[in-house]
Amino acid sequence: MSMKLSTSLQFTVLLLTVALHSNSQAQQSTVFGKKMPATAPALRDFVPPGWMVESQVSGDLNGDGLADIAAVLVEGKGATDDRQRGLIVLQASAGKGYSVLGSNGKLLQCQGCGGVKDGVNVAVKNGVLVVSQYSGSREYSVYTWRFRLDAASQRLQMIGIDEEEADGMVGKGSTVSTNLLTGLQISESYQYDEKRDRKVILSSKKGKVAKSMTLLEDAVGSQ
Repeated sequence: MSMKLSTSLQFTVLLLTVALHSNSQAQQSTVFGKKMPATAPALRDFVPPGWMVESQVSGDLNGDGLADIAAVLVEGKGATDDRQRGLIVLQASAGKGYSVLGSNGKLLQCQGCGGVKDGVNVAVKNGVLVVSQYSGSREYSVYTWRFRLDAASQRLQMIGIDEEEADGMVGKGSTVSTNLLTGLQISESYQYDEKRDRKVILSSKKGKVAKSMTLLEDAVGSQ
């Protein structure tokens, strides 16, 4: 066998090895530590055993005109008294169903752990995934995280955090809004005006924080 033919054969084998390795990695998509299929036709195919869908929304996260899915999952009723929550995001592909775009099992409070106002809301607005968590009773808090698909890595990246602490009885509260892409942070205090049904800003302050690139999988919420 000539040196040229031998080199060509080695290169072909190398390409096949890389392809097989990439395919193997694709088959190892995981959600909360459980292996999931690379692609599947519906959300239910990506729900780990022992979990169920609490809520879900659809919206285009990558600008391809297809409706992707974001869902809040919760452990089944037979699990524990404080059932854990998780977040999963699926990307739609024309004629190929869905694939896992991202997931997180440590961002959200467990179901019922937030007191009277316990709840989670997810939405897709202008290509941004918005996740809000409510907790408390008279004194309550609302945490809102925003994620957007990074074009270079094709991963969901946290781009902002909004934090609100308030006393519902007296209508006073404070908010901190942080843009993680620019580092701009705005802190405000407010008084709720019942007659006009709106918040009246009492003070506002701008500051700077370090920019960051936290992926959805690495985001940790307020527990």
